Order: sequence, then structure tokens, then C-alpha cells
Amino acid sequence: MTALRQLGYPPQTVSFWDNSFRRPAAKTRFIAGLAGGLAIVGVGLLCSHVLAADVKGQLLLGAYHRAPAPKPPRPAFNWEVENGVKEVARDRVSAPRELAAVLIGAGDSKAPDRVEVPVSGGALLPSTVVVRTGTTVRIRNDDEIGHEVYAEGLDGFSAEATSPRSIRSVHLTKAGNWPLRDRLAPHAQGHLHVLPDLVAVAKIEANGNYVFSDVAPGKYTLKVFHGALTVATKAIEVGDKALTVDPLTLEAAQTAAPAAAQTAAKAAP
Repeated sequence: MTALRQLGYPPQTVSFWDNSFRRPAAKTRFIAGLAGGLAIVGVGLLCSHVLAADVKGQLLLGAYHRAPAPKPPRPAFNWEVENGVKEVARDRVSAPRELAAVLIGAGDSKAPDRVEVPVSGGALLPSTVVVRTGTTVRIRNDDEIGHEVYAEGLDGFSAEATSPRSIRSVHLTKAGNWPLRDRLAPHAQGHLHVLPDLVAVAKIEANGNYVFSDVAPGKYTLKVFHGALTVATKAIEVGDKALTVDPLTLEAAQTAAPAAAQTAAKAAP
């Protein structure tokens, strides 16, 4: 019991443990109790892991297209002109770059408290950004030119110069959604959603497959955002086994969530 003496325990305590461990029965009971305690801890950790399941599914992208935008007075590019020879280029949606699939509910959030959004090739990647309130968004400029990204109408996220290869951080505490713009590159556009009940954000592949990893059992709402639009909504219930959700059809005609800036403008006298 030298260790107890070194820790400064009184002689009576050292003597008690010394005598106890000299009795085989007492030593056996102590070791059994210690093993039982470790087993309980191990089972608890195992159960906490087992009770989290993956949720996966697919977004049906084949018939989906962006909501129609106002047509310009003339085609902007030659590939937009019907000439009877070549097919007009189809307006395709890049799921990993433009869509965000999320789970909303009362469960423990697995959403990260720091999210990095690169600006590369004059575009936000991804262009639909969904985070939980209290998250810090880091705008990373991967271009060789400066950018000034801002959230239109959101205080604290104004246009600020971000030089090449540098990062700008913005802490988001207000729930809502706002258009993302770049004062120096007007074509760099996106949309920011800040949700107080965000549980998880899925990884989406180019073919529309998505997966949420280690989701706790419970009832959730699965939502898919494309910019300001909510293009799919489905209620799901997660158990202790992996869940495969039926394929989701995306509806471009669904109503966009009102941007905070627009709501404030309508409320103003």
C-alpha cells in the first residue's frame, strides 16, 4: 500500500486496505466489484453507440430543375438558342453544390459548431448553407482575387474584404434565412439558413444519394433546401437500426421560406 502512503492517506486508512487485501475473500470481492463496474460502463457506452443509426435515401434529380427565372430579353449565351441543329443545354442541378438535406427535431444535434464555406472559381461551395444557431461560419477564399461575401439583411454579416487564401469568421446567433451575395463578384450567390432545431446535415452525392450518420432514435422532419426554396419535406422516425427513406421527389414549385430581410421590409410601416 505504498501508493496510499505517498498520496498522504492517514495510517489507519492504509492499514485498513492493507489488512483487507491480505484476506483472499475480500480481495476477490473487490476485484469482482471493480470488474462489474467496468462492465456496466462498457455496456453503457456500447448502448449509446448502438442506439444511433444511419439514415440514408436518394433525391430524385432526373425531372427536377430550378424554379423558372424571369427570361432575359434575349438569350445570354449561344447554347441557349434553338437553331434546329443542336439541343439547347439542359439546366442541370449539381446536388452536392446546390442542395442541402437536413434533419430537424428535438434530438441532440450532430451539426458542427464550425462550418467552412469555400469561395472557389467565383462561386460559393456549397451555395445552400444550413447551420444551427450558435454556429461560426468561416468564409474561405480559395481564389486569387478578393471577395466580399455578405448575408443581405443580416446584421453582423456585412460585406468585408477577404483577401486571397484567407478566412473570415462570422458567428451566427439569429435564426432565419438570408440571401448570400458577393459585392465584388455579383455572380457568386447563395442562401443561408440558420435553424434553432437543426439536428444533422447530410452528405449528398452527385447521383442524389444522401446519408445522415449516427442519428439518435426519435421523430424528425427531413427537409431539402435549394437556395431559398424548400423542395422536399418528409416526416421520419429513427429507431435503433439503419433506416432507408423512400426516394424523394423534389418539387421546384414549393414555396420559398421568406427571407428575414423581406419579412422585415413588409412589416415596416
